Amino acid sequence: MKYAYQFIREYLHTQAGIMLGAEKDYLIESRLHGLLKKYSLKDLEQLVCVLESTPDGDVASSVISSLTTHETSWFRDQRPFDRFRTEVLPNLRARQRRQISIWSAACSTGQEIYSIAMLLREEGIHSPMWQVSLCASDICKTTLSQAQQGVYSRFEIERGLPQTYLQRYFEMTPAGWRISSDLRQSVRFEAANLIRLPATPERFDVIFCRNVLIYFDQTVQRKVLQNLHDRLIPGGFLFLGAAESTAGLCDGFQFVGTGSGLYVRSENLR
Repeated sequence: MKYAYQFIREYLHTQAGIMLGAEKDYLIESRLHGLLKKYSLKDLEQLVCVLESTPDGDVASSVISSLTTHETSWFRDQRPFDRFRTEVLPNLRARQRRQISIWSAACSTGQEIYSIAMLLREEGIHSPMWQVSLCASDICKTTLSQAQQGVYSRFEIERGLPQTYLQRYFEMTPAGWRISSDLRQSVRFEAANLIRLPATPERFDVIFCRNVLIYFDQTVQRKVLQNLHDRLIPGGFLFLGAAESTAGLCDGFQFVGTGSGLYVRSENLR
């Protein structure tokens, strides 16, 4: 059994960049209990055999999903969204390009990217006057599917969503509150692993990657920050979590102001 725990910890670190110490073995056991039943696996040793034989299969994807954190809410922590509205958007407007591209780099079940989409609508930034590109990605296919569907329970709705936005952008369905079809269609959802991003010419004006780096060791943090730097246009903005920083990890960002984890891409990168 000890080997099984060690293998799963190393597998999670290799595949998703997340580091779990041996003291978290109880978490592995509790979170994977339902997965064992779902796939009719006797124990963790049998699960390890599956991961060794098919490291990129459905079971492997379910393991990563079960062991990653999916905490999210509407306009989470509020301050970053306030700064996005009062500082970032005026900067982008001043460029007079009438184009804006935003990436929610660990979107979970979609509340962050839909919060951004609603805020843009409220600020008058939408087609046909603006060309808006919204991208949201996550390593977990299960949460990504829920984000694409855009259906939320009453409990999820009550976590930070203003009542006026509920009335304006949602409809009640038998499955729950569903975000409007035009907002759903305005977002492109993709499965993505932040430590192994594919090469692409696409660059973003703004990237939200909040409360993600805290789960990585410094080596992975450096890799992820470099990948984010490469995906930003010069002068583009990066939002990290309040407890996260680029200091000592990546010289390619300049901290903006105080609090809320706002950075701008600079041209120095080490």
